Amino acid sequence: MKKIAAVSLLLLLATATVAFGHAGEVHSYMGTITTVNEDGSFQLKKTDGQAIDVLVGKATTYLHADGRAASASDVKTGLRVVVKISTDGKTALSVKMAGAK
Repeated sequence: MKKIAAVSLLLLLATATVAFGHAGEVHSYMGTITTVNEDGSFQLKKTDGQAIDVLVGKATTYLHADGRAASASDVKTGLRVVVKISTDGKTALSVKMAGAK
């Protein structure tokens, strides 16, 4: 009986580790901006078709694909971007703009 309990606990812990394994990591997403809000936040349609809402902050940096500096005002609907999301899973650390679709 102890063996079954130990195996069950091990499987439970392994499942929890997989489910929460990405918490606290920086992720990059590629896609097309579908909506830009007045506060600068935007919705990104990722290459897999899923849409995510992206917040921006004072620390968010903006770049053109060739490395030139850009600004928040350059973010437009239809623009293809690569967004690096902070560990909170919502706020952009950087937005690299590739051009219109």
